[in-house]
Parts: sequence; structure tokens; C-alpha cells
Amino acid sequence: MYPLLVEPLFNSFTPLPHGSLRTRIIALAAREGVQVDDVLVADASRRTTTINAYVSGFGSTRRVVVYDTLVHDLPQDQALSVVAHELGHAQHDDVVTGSVLGAGGALVGVGLLALVVGALGRRTGVGMRDPAVVPLVLALVALGTLASSPLENVVSRRIETRADVDALETTHDPQAFIAMQRELSLRALADPTPPAWSQLWFGTHPTALQRIAIARQLSGR
Repeated sequence: MYPLLVEPLFNSFTPLPHGSLRTRIIALAAREGVQVDDVLVADASRRTTTINAYVSGFGSTRRVVVYDTLVHDLPQDQALSVVAHELGHAQHDDVVTGSVLGAGGALVGVGLLALVVGALGRRTGVGMRDPAVVPLVLALVALGTLASSPLENVVSRRIETRADVDALETTHDPQAFIAMQRELSLRALADPTPPAWSQLWFGTHPTALQRIAIARQLSGR
């Protein structure tokens, strides 16, 4: 229901016109074993210059959505690299995997939070129904989120790397992939060599240079 009820609240969607790009996207989906119902263009340019695409929905509502910035600002071969990456996520059900891991992590986190708050409450005399416990809970949630970020991002980077490899193996076009990574980095003003601690704690994706290195390795260059 998300693509039918929620996504239209934020963007307008129109079918991608019949032509080379639409035909090649559908062919990519077939090669990656992802059945899509439609290919749509989102009017993302009214709020961002970001170049992106994604796959949403399940069954008869599964569709590829491309930003209008991607359609108009990228050469077709680079646009296909972006779409192939997103289809890789859909092929491996990464959204489902992430949701299950997130739910499991939240369950563990809530359990630990209850234990810590309960132990501190017995020492301080502040019960769970006391409004004074709210700042403590918020502080513990913030600290717990920060502490768990490295583990979460290790998993995220592995998933993103797998999608990159799938895209490269499907398109057989490492040069387009490399050019696309450079363009994305320029648009995002991304640091190509972030500090190691920053990448460990906050890097949800491999760095642009790491992704380019993967492309060159797979192409034998």
C-alpha cells in the first residue's frame, strides 16, 4: 500500500515514456530476476538536485521509480547503472532484510533500555511513571543509537557493496558506473577520503573511491 497511498503525498508520478531507456530498464529487471509492474518518473527536481532511483512495492505494485533529475541530467548508460544497483536491492529483498534486522534490533534495544532504566530507577527512586525519567530515557536512546551505529553501518555497507557488484555484473559497463559515482560525489559534495572513524560510525555506503575500486577490480583494470 505504501507506493499507492504514501509516496503520492510527496511526489507526482508519471509513466516513463516508451523508448530506449524504458526498454533497457525493463530488460535490466528481467536479467536481475525482478518483476516490475511499471517504470515511473518522480518530479523530484522541485525539491532536490539529487540523482536517484528506487524500487518499491510488492507483487502487482512493484515498480521502478526514477527521479526526473536522473532522466534529464545523466547519460543513459550512467542512469542504467543507478537503476541496476536498485534492482540488486530488490533481487535480494534487502528492504525486507533491513526491516527484520531493524525490528530485531529495536526489540533488543527496548529490552536493554528497560533493564537499565529499571536498575537506575531502583537506585534513584525514580519510577517508570515519573516524568523525571523522560530525560534519562532520551539520553539512553541517543547513546544506544550512537553506540550501535558502527555495527548497523557495517551491515549496510556490505549490502550496498553487493548491490554495486550486481549492477556491474548486469550492465557490464564499469566505465559508466565509475562516471556515475564521480557525478554523484560532485553533486553531494562528498569527501572522497573521509576519516576512518567517520566512515566507521556514519558511513552507510562504501566511499566513492572504494566503489570505483570495486568497478576497476571486476573489470580487470
